[in-house]
Amino acid sequence: MAKKTYQEQMHHSYPDHPIVKPIPDSMVKTWGEGMQVLPSPLEIRKVMRSIPKGTVMTTVELCERLAKKHKVDMACPYTTGILMNIVAKAVEEDNSDDTPWWRTLGSKGEIKGSYPNAPEEQMALLEAEGFSFVKKGKKCVYWIIERDA
Repeated sequence: MAKKTYQEQMHHSYPDHPIVKPIPDSMVKTWGEGMQVLPSPLEIRKVMRSIPKGTVMTTVELCERLAKKHKVDMACPYTTGILMNIVAKAVEEDNSDDTPWWRTLGSKGEIKGSYPNAPEEQMALLEAEGFSFVKKGKKCVYWIIERDA
C-alpha cells in the first residue's frame, strides 16, 4: 500500500475528528480533569487561515481557540501539534492552497522544526512579514520570534 500524501492525510485520515472525550488518566496529572477535543486537520487549517498577515499564533493559543470552540477544558496539544504539521506539509504539496501555516509557532513562540524546509522557509516567510528572531539554547538551538518595532 502506497503512503498517503499529506493532502490525503489532511482530508481523509481523521474522519471521526473532532472527538470530544474526557482527559485520560495518564494526562490528568499534567492537564487536570475535564474534557478535551482531538481536533480535525481541516479545523486546524481553518484557524491557520484566520491568522492575519503580520501576526502569529502559538500552539498554545491555537489549542485555546479550539477548546473554546468545542466548549471543553483543552484541545489535546499532542494531537494538535501533529495535525499542524500535517496541514503545513499538505499546503506545501498543493500550490493552490494559500493557508499561511508559517504564522503558527511552537508553544514558546519558537520556529517549528518539523514544518516544511524547517527552519529556513518559515523564518523567511515571517521575515517578509516583519518578524525577526533570537537564537536560544546552547545544546538544543531554536529560534524565538520577535516583532520588529
